[in-house]
Amino acid sequence: MMTVRCGTTCLIGLDVGTSAIKGVLTDADGTVLAEAEAPSRLLCPQDGYVEIDPGQHYQAVCRVIGTLAAAAPGAVGALALAGASGNLLLTDAAGEPLMNLISWMDQRAEQNPPAALVGITARELSQITGWPCTRSFPLAQLAWLREHRPELYRRAGHYGMDTDWLLYRLTGQWVLDHSSATTFHLQEQTTGTYYEPFLKMLEIPPEKLPALVPSGVVVAPLTAAAARDTGLSPQTLVVTGCFDHPAAARAVGVVAPGQLLLSCGTSWVGLVPWMDRPQILEAGMLCDPFRSAKDGPWGGIFSVPYIGRTIDWYVDNVIAPGETDRMSIFNESAAQARPGAGGLQIDLRKPPAAVAASRDNVSRAVMEGAAALLNENLRALAAHGFHYTQAVMVGGPSQSPVWPGIVSAITGLTVAVGGRSAGARGAALLARTGLDSYRDTPRVHGMGE
Repeated sequence: MMTVRCGTTCLIGLDVGTSAIKGVLTDADGTVLAEAEAPSRLLCPQDGYVEIDPGQHYQAVCRVIGTLAAAAPGAVGALALAGASGNLLLTDAAGEPLMNLISWMDQRAEQNPPAALVGITARELSQITGWPCTRSFPLAQLAWLREHRPELYRRAGHYGMDTDWLLYRLTGQWVLDHSSATTFHLQEQTTGTYYEPFLKMLEIPPEKLPALVPSGVVVAPLTAAAARDTGLSPQTLVVTGCFDHPAAARAVGVVAPGQLLLSCGTSWVGLVPWMDRPQILEAGMLCDPFRSAKDGPWGGIFSVPYIGRTIDWYVDNVIAPGETDRMSIFNESAAQARPGAGGLQIDLRKPPAAVAASRDNVSRAVMEGAAALLNENLRALAAHGFHYTQAVMVGGPSQSPVWPGIVSAITGLTVAVGGRSAGARGAALLARTGLDSYRDTPRVHGMGE
């Protein structure tokens, strides 16, 4: 039996994101002691393909953990990983990758829809899995590989994602939490088990899939190899995390119906805790298990996808080209412009283009354009009975001295700022949940948050 003094131990939480891997070191009370970050490298071998080198991915995760471990004033008792998830990986039985990770942004199945998924509607899929993606994410990528790379597909000893593979590299156990499993699209969400018709359709034996467990559950201590890779003790426990937005919601206290999280990154995403899963789906939102395992709310998720890239284009090519302090210029310019940006409107859903307007007005119009798209979503939700007066905003734009006020003015919400690295801080909270519930076995056990 391992003895852990929770009051004196440190925790590590990681947010394995699309553009970067962010991590925090906290004390047992959640106070951030150190932060670290490493870029995520995306590969585009041909048009529409988006991949990730799994070896580089693991090394980047270990670098972030190692930096935080070196900063720890005491023992690191546990770590957990939250993340964007939805990145498919096939390995052999020993966990060695047979391919690059296929990113959730990959479009190969969109360009050439697999025959196995013909007839499955987005509505049907969302009722089963919580998400409606029939031509993207692992369900579609698995069907595509089965159809176009059958030899590779049948060689697989394990079908999974980067989420469970990283846990395997760290602990030697194949485990996936119910929240991250939602992006896998093979889980029947209300039962928390694999959906047998999809496994039969894709010819996937259940024993070649990760075990499904709640968030905040101890998987195992680090293996000796992972301890060397990360600079941590082999006694450090690894705990299951969750999808990135539910992690951020936990960190800023958005955990009950009536609360609203605005998470601003590659996509701008809202998360709404809600007790009624059918109402979430009827409103067209994605659904996360969130706190439903303990009779708490589900998490409804809506998004304005990919606008972060369009915003970056305007900053890099119109607002502050070639400037090193690009975001400061962006914020200062937006602050100089009057509300309404002189009549300029920029629809961030459209391809970016040069604009014949002052830098100040372009900056303001970009910020107002993001807030306007959020407001469209809020109005659509209101028609389904979702009403809000307050929100917590996290992500890079939340650190702007201007942007939260613009969001507030356009949406009518009172906007609070939730601080830095919310996803990683939420993962650290789940690490604490697992550590606190640990008893006398290093295997998966118990119920998480």
